[in-house]
Amino acid sequence: VDSFNYDEAELKLNEALIKTPTNSKALEMLAGVKIEKGEWVEAQCLLKKCIELMPDKGFSKYFSMGQLSEGEESLNYYQKGIEIILKELENSENMEPSENKKDKRSLSRILSDAYCSVAEIFMTDCCDVENGEMKCSDAVECALKADSTNPEAYQCLCNFKLSVDQVDEAKEAIEKCLSLWLPQHEALRDGEIDEEDNIPSYDCRIKISQLLIELELYDEATKVLDGLIEEDDEVVQVWYLLGWMNYIQGDEYKLNAHYYLIKAKKVSIKTGMEDVDYVAHIHELLDELKSIVPLDEEDDDEENDWASCSDSENEMET
Repeated sequence: VDSFNYDEAELKLNEALIKTPTNSKALEMLAGVKIEKGEWVEAQCLLKKCIELMPDKGFSKYFSMGQLSEGEESLNYYQKGIEIILKELENSENMEPSENKKDKRSLSRILSDAYCSVAEIFMTDCCDVENGEMKCSDAVECALKADSTNPEAYQCLCNFKLSVDQVDEAKEAIEKCLSLWLPQHEALRDGEIDEEDNIPSYDCRIKISQLLIELELYDEATKVLDGLIEEDDEVVQVWYLLGWMNYIQGDEYKLNAHYYLIKAKKVSIKTGMEDVDYVAHIHELLDELKSIVPLDEEDDDEENDWASCSDSENEMET
């Protein structure tokens, strides 16, 4: 599975399950393969079997089911997983000090992430439930309490503060989020350090960049998006966000916006992501920019880099 050969992994896991149909570890690993292949219904069936076999042990299957479910059903799965983690944290107190510290830190981060997921559900699927805002606030508070060094928890706090129109508090939260990882990440990119273990996931950094753009913190958003491009330059949404961010900053940024949106369009075609919602917006913006970008410029900018657009482009070519 770790080598991304999902077909081979699926074959071997099925062979193991033929021998031992109640092998919960194999069932959960196979569910993970199904998720990676986009076969979500099959994954849910396998995870439900895992839950039937071991309902009170192992939190990850509940979190996987939470991701594959919606609304209150998703909340229930997350709450059960959280309950199991809390028990494991309690049990970790009896471990050897060296093992305890590492295990507790890892579990605390997972617990914090789980509370973030709960908060996100209250901001989306369950935003209209009774006392939803208070329950969301409680989940964010629990995420921060579980791990105060978790950038995702502060990203979640920022999102919540924006949802209740507390813009200043939202800015404070996202600035704290950045302080926990961005300086180290830039140092890693510049070769000043060898490793950094607190960098949020790629998807989380996309969410962070979206919040930064909403808060008009464009310099910080550019740094985050440049890092994402350097890491993987075939993600349509990142190019789109760079284009949109430049577009909304006014006429003097429109040429930059056109450059990034053209890149987004090309990547969407290359990766087969042409049916994603924001791709339609990419085409709308490019149509609008036709009246601003000269025809010869429009032809040339697909082939040439502009140093004024982004340092990351030059870095990738060198």
